[in-house]
Amino acid sequence: MKYTVIAMFSALCLLASCSEKDGGDIFDVPQTGYTLFEADFEDVSLAGDEMAAVWSKDLAIGVFGSQAGINEKYTLKKAYDGKAAGEFYGPLVKGDMIMAYYPYSENYALYDGSLAYTLAPNQAYTAEKTFMRQFEDYAGYVYAFNDSDNRLRFRYASGLLSIRFAFEIPVTVLSLQLVSENEIAGQGKLNQDMSVEFGAGGVRTVKVDCGQGIISKTEQGFAEYPVVLPAGTYDDITLVVKVEGGNDIVNELDSFEIDRISVGDYDVTEVTVSTSGLGGFEIEGGLDFD
Repeated sequence: MKYTVIAMFSALCLLASCSEKDGGDIFDVPQTGYTLFEADFEDVSLAGDEMAAVWSKDLAIGVFGSQAGINEKYTLKKAYDGKAAGEFYGPLVKGDMIMAYYPYSENYALYDGSLAYTLAPNQAYTAEKTFMRQFEDYAGYVYAFNDSDNRLRFRYASGLLSIRFAFEIPVTVLSLQLVSENEIAGQGKLNQDMSVEFGAGGVRTVKVDCGQGIISKTEQGFAEYPVVLPAGTYDDITLVVKVEGGNDIVNELDSFEIDRISVGDYDVTEVTVSTSGLGGFEIEGGLDFD
């Protein structure tokens, strides 16, 4: 497999809200009851150049302390608008571990004492959609934990698998689904090393709906079908493809790895049509995991 970095554009250029008074600039925060954090992005660049992602004053980050577990809103000091690194201020947080996420949401809550991670088990894709937009739609929040220098370095916890059907006879793909023996989507928690754990809220499938269908091969070459997944190593994955006017295509995939904010390519070169049960699901006239 080969990997290329996904350049995040709109989401990474819109960060952090500012609550400055009219006509003033926030260089100092109140002397008591507030905390300052430095924050930036790690290993993220904009499309087509080497510029770093920058903060803006329009949105905010959420910050938790491991002791109280309260979702605090932190705002950007105006002097850092448009810069790659910024200083954010907000209420005091308690605990040895500081956990942060972007964008801020008043409804965001911790999951089992750690940052909540959610990956949609049902995704939609059309041929007109760019991979960057697909990733942006389903990758979820950007996360950070305080390092030894108390700096927040925001990172994505997801990557993207690009599947091609590299055989000469074209098919119109209506949907494709990854089926695992373990949970690979749904609700879970994010560990400090950026690994994901799914609990009772996890599911074993990720499905991509292709609408009216996408032809697997045209004069321009093989189509690519993106699936957003948590970063990690994947074993024992079954790919189930629903095609127009034919039987479902079922393939056991070789082990593959997904890196954060990267695209991993996977070519399907053999076709297996299944007429038996798969992973506890019955196949009668086609697979349906809905």
